[in-house]
Amino acid sequence: MRKTQRLAWGVVMGCALALAGCKSTAPVRAAPAVAALCFSERPTGVHALSPDQWRAEVLYPLLLSGYDTRTWQVATPVTDCMGTPVLWQDPAPGECVEAGSTAAMLPPTTLTAGDVVVSEIRPELRLVWAVARHFADGEGLGPVALVESTQRGLAVRALGVLRSRTKNARLRLERMGGVDLLVAEGERCAGPMGTACQRAVRVLLQRGNRFINEPVLTAEGACASPALFQLNRTASRSLPSRWLRRYDYTAALSFAADGIRLQEQMVVNDMDPKQPSIPPRQFRKAQIDRSVKMSSGRLVVDDSSLWGRLLEEGATESTK
Repeated sequence: MRKTQRLAWGVVMGCALALAGCKSTAPVRAAPAVAALCFSERPTGVHALSPDQWRAEVLYPLLLSGYDTRTWQVATPVTDCMGTPVLWQDPAPGECVEAGSTAAMLPPTTLTAGDVVVSEIRPELRLVWAVARHFADGEGLGPVALVESTQRGLAVRALGVLRSRTKNARLRLERMGGVDLLVAEGERCAGPMGTACQRAVRVLLQRGNRFINEPVLTAEGACASPALFQLNRTASRSLPSRWLRRYDYTAALSFAADGIRLQEQMVVNDMDPKQPSIPPRQFRKAQIDRSVKMSSGRLVVDDSSLWGRLLEEGATESTK
């Protein structure tokens, strides 16, 4: 159990965690009959905190260890509030390793209020992601927690580690097949003025009081993919003719009690790089619907990704 230092609670939770507008008259529900993993008491006699102060001076001390409380400089290793190292692990060694997961981790930086992502679940309940480290591919890493406001202070009810895209990040809980899912959606952007953005959704399963990174399986029980769903991406490949083949993929993702629905579409165009002003020639267009359901407590998909299929076909064709 850790107590936050510096400025802390005061009227913050009366203002719906300073994020949803002041609602100081709203009653606070009794805490669930689940022991808090970490707890921060609410001291008396302090002034209300701004949202930025609340993020930096309450949530970071609650969720993180391993940084200098005077300078906010991250140290290594970073640990969560229970003293566990904040590390991202693939579901099993050599299994379901996602593309880009080897991106370089950037040097430690100073923690800022902007690196805390907070999403309301109920007036007294928040999902909180404290981003402690950043990667070269636009992703961030840090503890993610389900945090409840009680009459005494803040209680962490569930805890895990999240690696996801940090730009325009949003968190929410979905329930599917009797299992709670933490859904993290975010972007990474490149190109002129950062206008070329790719959005993706990461899913963690809540197992008791832990958020766990688990793979998506095939019906036969083999690994199909990480629980990371890209909503848009592109790739290109040189053809024997020296033309360029471009793959543009988009997907729509929807959650329901009986499963996740994936509507995927892909357009494949050929273009002559020597004549960029000539419109590309469409080589192929395809779309499929896939579903991910909960089976025996595991995520199971009914079909392979359109992205993987067409890129694999393209690789075979380009070698002929």
